[in-house]
Amino acid sequence: MGQEIYENAAKVQKGQIWLKRVIAEMGGKDAILVDDNIDVELAADAIVKSAFGFSGQKCSACSRAIIHENVYDEVVRLIKEKTEKINVGNPEDFNNNMGPVNDLLAFKKINEYIEIGKKEGKLLTGGTSSDAVGYFIDLTVFIDLDPSARVMQEEIFGPVLSVTKVKSFKEGLDVVNDTEYGLTGAVISNSREHLELARQDFHVGNLYFNRKCTGAIVGYQPFGGFNMSGTDSKAGGPDYLVLHMQGKTISEAL
Repeated sequence: MGQEIYENAAKVQKGQIWLKRVIAEMGGKDAILVDDNIDVELAADAIVKSAFGFSGQKCSACSRAIIHENVYDEVVRLIKEKTEKINVGNPEDFNNNMGPVNDLLAFKKINEYIEIGKKEGKLLTGGTSSDAVGYFIDLTVFIDLDPSARVMQEEIFGPVLSVTKVKSFKEGLDVVNDTEYGLTGAVISNSREHLELARQDFHVGNLYFNRKCTGAIVGYQPFGGFNMSGTDSKAGGPDYLVLHMQGKTISEAL
């Protein structure tokens, strides 16, 4: 839809003497990159909260966890443990932590991707759903995925997390950037060298260090992404207003 709007806006209509400007917030395939020698509890907590808040229906949700092989097994164990503590059900009951997905179309699409994930990787937890009294999907995690797997590449927009293992931080950055999106991301690392490398090479519009990849504060934290994630117009603050203004340079000879 964003591409269609962008294309239509580019067409000059009769009588139009300016080029229309577009602010487009589009898709995401956001990643949390976990380095070696880190607090595994912090890493797992950041991943689970980013992946499953709002039933995973956030453009900034963590849909990929890219984890260093030295801490992979322990972080995966904690992801499973934390995920299975989240109760899915009617949000009117305060004992439930996550409600249904948006509608029938979302329900069908997410379930299609879950079936794809079962073929591409190992199901760690979840993988089931019910539409008996609402469109409820159990929190789903796939591990041991190839970085090129569809569930690692394509936006699902639901409570599905894809996990892969890397041998080094540099390899992790390569996997991070190997999608058509570039909205948000996070790095869990105790290495200042690696954090500075990510500052330069982690190609997203909003990058977080040692915390989750969601939760930009509207009005304070400019938000927008690169590549097919949109026009990087940094909505949510005053920055995007410049796109609606015209700059004018005036020079006067004395």
